[in-house]
Amino acid sequence: GGEFDVLSWYTSIPPVSRIYFTSAFLTTSFCAMDVLNPYVLYYDFHLIFNEGQVWRLFSSFLFFGLFSVDFVFHMYFLIRHCRQLELGDFRSGPSAFVVMI
Repeated sequence: GGEFDVLSWYTSIPPVSRIYFTSAFLTTSFCAMDVLNPYVLYYDFHLIFNEGQVWRLFSSFLFFGLFSVDFVFHMYFLIRHCRQLELGDFRSGPSAFVVMI
């Protein structure tokens, strides 16, 4: 009947949006389990350009805080807007959408 299938919903997300969502969810999961320290994710100009910690250029866009209602809303809007952009304005190919992000 009208049951919700998580796998079908997940696979219906366009590929770039799905990778971004999965990366953000896993980053938050690792931080919540104390596998990853959130302080190694934030953007720090000195650490990036003087210490060579280039992952900080990207990782700062993957952490939305620990699991909470706020995190759920962030993920909802991330999926909603990325899906609309990827299927709408950037439907010609994923490369333009990746550059935009």
